[in-house]
Amino acid sequence: MIKSLKSQRSLERWEFVEAIAACRDLRDLATLFARMIAEYGYTASACGAFRPTKGGRPGLEYYFRNWPEAWKTLYTQQKFALHDFIIAEARRQSDPYTWLAAKEARRLSTTEKAFWEAVVGTGWADGLSIPIHGPGGQVAFVTMTGGAQRQATPGERARLQCFSILTHDRARALSGRNPEQGPRDLLTSRELDCLRGVWSGKSDHTIGEGLGIARTTVKYHLDRARQKLGVRTRTQAVAQLALWGEA
Repeated sequence: MIKSLKSQRSLERWEFVEAIAACRDLRDLATLFARMIAEYGYTASACGAFRPTKGGRPGLEYYFRNWPEAWKTLYTQQKFALHDFIIAEARRQSDPYTWLAAKEARRLSTTEKAFWEAVVGTGWADGLSIPIHGPGGQVAFVTMTGGAQRQATPGERARLQCFSILTHDRARALSGRNPEQGPRDLLTSRELDCLRGVWSGKSDHTIGEGLGIARTTVKYHLDRARQKLGVRTRTQAVAQLALWGEA
């Protein structure tokens, strides 16, 4: 049973913390979150995370999507998850950002432009996204929008951020997902060995000699490791090893 949020005064007493904790399934949680953000003019929202995969590119997983059915269908049919820069921006930001800010921060590709046109066509001119970063490089997000929401004040944005972080944490717990997945869970032993060689300051040639493989094979393993860890450089990948005590 969802604990009701009676008024703004209730929120000021932090009763929403107990309400979120009382949710026993994702449907209740999604309903509660929708009620909490409605006061700020937001009528649609979603909560999810980037899930590392052994295939390389981090997969996008939604815990809930408070979206109109028409948008859910279009999002799936057009495979918008591959071009949703509004959510992808969470991997580059640590503070809340508006959708328009995410759009202005990048040069949109043809497919991203098509995605944005579809968003605007739904009646959403802007929105707010809350990036949530965890240990080891985990990235999650909560995003929300509405037809005619006003610009949130700093205090309101902070409260929305608080709602979002607690909601995500509860969603993750209800889904049984473990956020503590590190390099050892994602990488092959050969990929780990190559990264440890980089950590030691060795060249690809020297790493290959030590492992009995070609220099080009070392490069292949390092590139795969970067992709799986969701980072752009070897230095960032090695930093992940150090963070998890794997170096």
